Amino acid sequence: MPTAPDDLRRVTAEPLGRTVPVPGARLRLICFPHSGAAPTALRWAQAVAPDIEVWHAVLPGRAGRADEPFATRWEPLVTEFADAVQARVGGPYALFGQSLGAMVAFEVARELQRRGAPPVHLITSASAAPDGRLPVEVPADDQELIRTVDRHYAGIPAEVLAVPELLAYFLPPLRADLELAAAYRYAAGPRLGFPVTAFAGDRDLTVPAAALAGWHAHTAADCEIHRLDGGHFCLGDHEEQVLAVIRRRLGADRYDR
Repeated sequence: MPTAPDDLRRVTAEPLGRTVPVPGARLRLICFPHSGAAPTALRWAQAVAPDIEVWHAVLPGRAGRADEPFATRWEPLVTEFADAVQARVGGPYALFGQSLGAMVAFEVARELQRRGAPPVHLITSASAAPDGRLPVEVPADDQELIRTVDRHYAGIPAEVLAVPELLAYFLPPLRADLELAAAYRYAAGPRLGFPVTAFAGDRDLTVPAAALAGWHAHTAADCEIHRLDGGHFCLGDHEEQVLAVIRRRLGADRYDR
């Protein structure tokens, strides 16, 4: 469920925030949420492992960055997050992204690899491979936007739809994120030099099976594909299964301090 506006204001004004400090953490997991979501929407990530410290990405225009304009261009957004990772996140780290967040995480990972400071792993959810994404539709009318999001993603909770004030609060960042997603253009480049794990629901209309399998082509390391029962936001319905996969993929035998 989305976080209430007053709670969002208390989230860090920096591009990256630490959810709960973990002294001596062997790994940091940086999470990029889906379109319109609060930075802390991926709360399940806290249960990954006691020695993994979870961070959340805060896009401009929301939470503690509510006074900033929404991101409209990919290059400065990617640069900002790559700079923040290098400046604030010490030691080995992995990136996780849900839907739009997966594309942001992928591009940030590519930029950090170019800089010689790559993550140890990229985990994506509800996202086709970057060169296999379907066009994103962003209607100008708010009511049509709501219907489109419901049809393709089932992404606005009923409790938000039922409260006009909440809906009015969440529509601007949702629209901005969808427009950012629509503006994404994949540019070919070197493959990632670290593993990729990709999740998606088998009834997610935005991620056909072939487009999910396409992640294999974007890494020179190993890639695991996990097709789950459900739609675009089915990850939470399979929390234990997903966490077990992530724990294994980010296991201590793979990534030591």
